[in-house]
Amino acid sequence: MIQKLKEFFNKYKSEIGLTILIIYVILLGLGTIGELFDIEWILDLPIFRPMGKYQ
Repeated sequence: MIQKLKEFFNKYKSEIGLTILIIYVILLGLGTIGELFDIEWILDLPIFRPMGKYQ
């Protein structure tokens, strides 16, 4: 089981890393646009909401 998981990770390591990088850049751009143009629906998304703020 663990050996298959290691093989899967080794086989798709570059694709997994690239996917994580693309998601990070998209979220970074979305947060930047939300802050620059003060778009509330973006700033109210759970990932951009400050700790302790629950609507």
